[in-house]
Amino acid sequence: MKNPEPIPPGSRRILRGHIWLLATLIPLLEKIIPLKWLLRLLTPPSRFKPYAGTPSEEISRLVTHRLREPRNMRRRACLRQGLTLFHFLKLAGWPAVLRIGVFPPSLDSRRMHAHCWVTLNGVPLSPPPEQSAATLLVCGSADDPAAMVGGPEPGHK
Repeated sequence: MKNPEPIPPGSRRILRGHIWLLATLIPLLEKIIPLKWLLRLLTPPSRFKPYAGTPSEEISRLVTHRLREPRNMRRRACLRQGLTLFHFLKLAGWPAVLRIGVFPPSLDSRRMHAHCWVTLNGVPLSPPPEQSAATLLVCGSADDPAAMVGGPEPGHK
C-alpha cells in the first residue's frame, strides 16, 4: 500500500527532528498525562497528514533508529516506541493500530507485565509479544480511533 503524495526531501529532515522531539517528550508526557488522554493527543485528525507520501517502512526505520538505545523508559521501551511509531504513521495517513496486551502474572504477582506494539493492516511494524497476551487496549482501529478496551487479540489468548 502506497501513499499517493511523495514527501519533499526537506520534509525528511523535519520528520527526523519531529521524531526526535516527540520521542524525547514521551517519557515526561507519560508521567503527567493519563494514557487514554495521551492516546487522544497522539491521534491526529484524519485530514491532517503533513508526512503523506512517506513510506511506513521509512517511518518505522527512523523511529527504531531514534530509540535504539533507550535512556528513559527502559522497562517500557515498547510503549515509547509504539506511541512514537503510531503517531507518525497517523501523520503520514497510514491506518496504524496501537495495541497493548497483558501477560499472566509471573513470579512477582504485584507487577503487571504488558507489551505495546503497532500493526498496519494486521502486520506488526514493531515487535509483537513473544508469548500469548490478552488485549487490554486497541487504539486507531476503524471501530474507535481514540482508544478502546478489547477482548482477546485474534491469535492470542
